[in-house]
Amino acid sequence: MRFGLTARILIGGGIVAVVFLAQFLLTIGSFRSIRHDTREEQRTDASVAAAIGVENSVLDLQSGLQGYVLTSDKRFLQPYLQARRDLPGRSKLLIALTPGAWSTRLDREWRSYVRDWAIPVIRLEARSPIRARSKIASGEGERRVDRMRALIDPFAARATALTDRDRARVARSVNYGVNVGILGAALRALAFAAIIFYLLRFAVAPIRRIATATERVAGGDLDVTVPEKGAGEIGQLARSFNEMAQSLVRQRRDLASQNVDLERLANELRAVLDSTVDGILLSDADGNVQLANRPAFNLTRELEMSYEGTVVDRLLSVEHRVKDRESYRAAMERLRANPDDTTFDEFEDTVTGRTFQGFTAPVRDDRGGFLGRVWTLREVTQQRELDRLKDDFVATVSHELRTPLTSLMGFLEMIREGEAGALTDEQKRFLAIIHRSSERLQRLVDDLLFVARLDASGLQLHFAPTRLDEVARELVEASAMLARSRGLVLESDLGEVPALLGDHERLVQLVGNLLSNAMKFTPAGGTITVRTFVDGDVAVLEVGDTGIGIPAAEQARLFQRFFRSSIATEQAIPGTGLGLVISRAIAEAHGGTIDVTSEAGEGTCFRVELPLEPEEVAA
Repeated sequence: MRFGLTARILIGGGIVAVVFLAQFLLTIGSFRSIRHDTREEQRTDASVAAAIGVENSVLDLQSGLQGYVLTSDKRFLQPYLQARRDLPGRSKLLIALTPGAWSTRLDREWRSYVRDWAIPVIRLEARSPIRARSKIASGEGERRVDRMRALIDPFAARATALTDRDRARVARSVNYGVNVGILGAALRALAFAAIIFYLLRFAVAPIRRIATATERVAGGDLDVTVPEKGAGEIGQLARSFNEMAQSLVRQRRDLASQNVDLERLANELRAVLDSTVDGILLSDADGNVQLANRPAFNLTRELEMSYEGTVVDRLLSVEHRVKDRESYRAAMERLRANPDDTTFDEFEDTVTGRTFQGFTAPVRDDRGGFLGRVWTLREVTQQRELDRLKDDFVATVSHELRTPLTSLMGFLEMIREGEAGALTDEQKRFLAIIHRSSERLQRLVDDLLFVARLDASGLQLHFAPTRLDEVARELVEASAMLARSRGLVLESDLGEVPALLGDHERLVQLVGNLLSNAMKFTPAGGTITVRTFVDGDVAVLEVGDTGIGIPAAEQARLFQRFFRSSIATEQAIPGTGLGLVISRAIAEAHGGTIDVTSEAGEGTCFRVELPLEPEEVAA
């Protein structure tokens, strides 16, 4: 059974731990034996000392008593009195250290000596010194002392022997503990040396070989292998390293092949980008240029644009050449502050008279993270010239169509009224169809002429006090029947608005265009809402719907002539793209504005703001 490196290290560590634990237990046992023998030795020493203390006190009793009786000098009583004071404590200590009959007998003996011999002799000496000396000479006291010493001396001898035995046992235990410690240290040292040797040979050396090989791989030498030797995981690491090196060799070959393909694709992409008409740039998240095609470089050189800074800084470097400088700077600063915005702008170079369109949108990765922006710059000078020629042509044609169309409408009315004879029902139906188509054509011609006059001499207005809420109510009532016929819900919330100076007919045209658009682009079942109210110093008209909406990228071009949204084109909704142009011209001619908020598939809301007179605002 083969063990991994971790298991082997754990086994080696376990052996060292077992040796250490065995030594520890043996040392603990030795220490306990030493402590027990030492305590016994100390107790025996204390017992001997206590017995000797009792013996010395008894001798002091005898010597002090004899000296006093023989000399009648009370100074000899001092040892006697001191011994009597010491004996109770020493005897009590002896009994505590060596409880039993022996210590109890010794206690009785010295107490009997004091009570039955010493005290009577002292009293007798006070009455008759001669008799007291005679009593001392009888040797009774000596005999009593000898009996006590006969008890103490054998005990002291036995205790001394026990003390010597305990000291020998302590010495043996100490030697045993020292030997166990030395043996344990030697075993631990051998075990650690074996583990270190094992690790150095079977772990460190293979790892060093793998580390050296890794440095070679990091230096680019992928043709390197290591011996697949080593304990457990080390051997597996060596095998994994060799597999990794072989995999890196294969991947490098694959990457080299892919790099060739990518270089070819990059060259093709560069060629495609350079072949486009538009100038295309790609900037990073900080706005710095990362990629630019040849048309972009050409336009940058022709417009004398700066080559330094972010894309916004470079575009602002030609601000002095732009016709509408304030609007141009505002658009650039808006882009700087809102990197997620998608914008479409147009500007004219006053130096060369060239017109350009700029489009920019954020670039995101697969997870929606912001990577940068793509910028396109297209010259539309020729298109604008064509637009001007088209406008001139439309104005001319519209003017020329007005006269014959008026005559056609007049004669058509005469025929329908029967002045050319009676008409059958089928003829009346055909004439009604012709009349509706003629009216539609006339409205188209009127719009074209309106735009033509707008370009030629501006919008001529006839100002008079006009109520915006009444204009809206008039149009809502006039459109109610048409809305119901189309399955639409027409709602109004017409708050009272003070009269303002305006052209009533043009304001009717403005509101009518917005209502017509709302009904045209709202499917059956939808809702159209008309609101009027006062917001500060302006009168506000809002026309909202739940229709098809307008894509965000197209909203900036909504008020351009003949522009129609992609959704309207896809759904083949009729229109000329002039209604909103006319509406904006009317609003701006009144000193107001018109704005739009919309989301594709969610609906659209147009908001018109017209200034009120100062006294009306105060009122």
